[in-house]
Formats: sequence, C-alpha cells, structure tokens
Amino acid sequence: MKKLLFLTLFISAAFFTKAQNPVFSPSTFTAEDQITLTYDVTGTGMAGATEAYIWLWGNAGDSPLNTSWTNSPDAARMTAAGTNKWSFTFTATLLYGLPPAAFTNFRFLVKKKDGSAQTPDQGPFNFDPLVFVPTMLRVFPGKVGADDVVTVNFDKAYGVTTNEQRMTPTTATITMIDDAGNNVGSPLTIAVRKTGETIWSATYIPSLSFTPGAGRKLFKFKYKFNGTLLDTGGATISVTSSESEVTFTTMQ
Repeated sequence: MKKLLFLTLFISAAFFTKAQNPVFSPSTFTAEDQITLTYDVTGTGMAGATEAYIWLWGNAGDSPLNTSWTNSPDAARMTAAGTNKWSFTFTATLLYGLPPAAFTNFRFLVKKKDGSAQTPDQGPFNFDPLVFVPTMLRVFPGKVGADDVVTVNFDKAYGVTTNEQRMTPTTATITMIDDAGNNVGSPLTIAVRKTGETIWSATYIPSLSFTPGAGRKLFKFKYKFNGTLLDTGGATISVTSSESEVTFTTMQ
C-alpha cells in the first residue's frame, strides 16, 4: 500500500511540474533597451529538446522572426543556458524597425524549428514607458546597430556654450571606431537639415559609410555638428559643437 501511494504521489508530482517564469535582464526595460530573456522549459513540450527557437509577438504584431511556423530562421535560434533553459537577446526597436512609441508589450513562446513542439504562450510583458530627456546632442533610435539608419540630432535650445546656443549648423562630422579602438577610415562629413525650430539633423547608415579592417567590426562612433554664427563685429565665423559618443548595440 505504501509503495502504491508513493508511486501515485510521484506520478502526480511529475504531471504537475510546470515551467518556471521567464527571467529578464534587466528586470525592467523600455523598447530601446537590449533585453535578455531566459526561460526554463521543464514541464513543457520543449523539455529535453536539443535546440530551441523563439516565436515573438505583441501589440506591435508578429516580429520579423516569425517567418514560418514550420521553419523558423536561424536568427530566431535561442542559446542554451543550462538544462532545459534557453535564452534570447533582442532590442524591440531594432528588431521591428519601429520607434519606441509603437511598443506597449510583448509575448513569446519557445518552439522547435519545425513547430512540432512548443511551450505555452508567455506574457504579456510590458515595456516601461520611455522617458524623454531633451539634450543638445542625441541619436534616433536611442539604441542603434551598425546596419541601422541612424539620425544624429543637434538642438541648440540645449546648447551649453554661447557658440552652441547661437550657431546655425551646416554639417555633422562622424568619426567611426572599431572594436580594437582604432579609427575606421576618414571622418564622414554630411549635410544637415532643419527638422524643428531649434533642431538640425543628419542621417547615415554606418555599415554603408565605413568599412572596418579585416577581422574587425564597427564598435562605436563619435559625432559633432559644425556651423556658423556672426561675431560681435558682424563677421561670419565657423564654430563646432562638443562631441558625443555612441556605442552600437548588438542584436542576437
């Protein structure tokens, strides 16, 4: 009788074993933050699987990774993080190519490449609202990769020096740096356009404008704005803003 009771309890415990809640790093995030989710699939149809793929969606719709339920792309492959544990790293704005305001939440499940097994749906998980802090120099999107369309902005309303507050920008200068800390090629100077009463912007694609050396990759860039103003005698003089640095975000 004791053996039968033990067997019954063992089977019941195994039957009711459930996957754990996913763990996020960082624990709270905006749509511009790089997120790593780790999920324990114990107790689901994915327990014991040798590889796993993410299926991701939310209020912004299906992610570009959701190409075919029966043939997930390599970009959706998850990384093993322990027994029955899988992780995936992404930045919502970069993955979808949409601005932060497009995102409220996301959901996901873990599946086999061919869709023959899967976990239950997880979520929704909410993005924290993005708090916009205006500054003289800023980029859009706030987190960018080397293959993204990057817009650098200058807002003289937030200029620190008198020259920055009075200058009329004409160009922006981009200096690219690789992962070894070396400058990549020559600085790129591009024309700016006025996009607001006190704002000027310039747009470029890093990987199309700079080519790193063999075995190297684009890692970060510095940018500044150049322009003119009238001095106390009414003469036009050239001035340059301070410089800001942006490190590329790598999306899995």
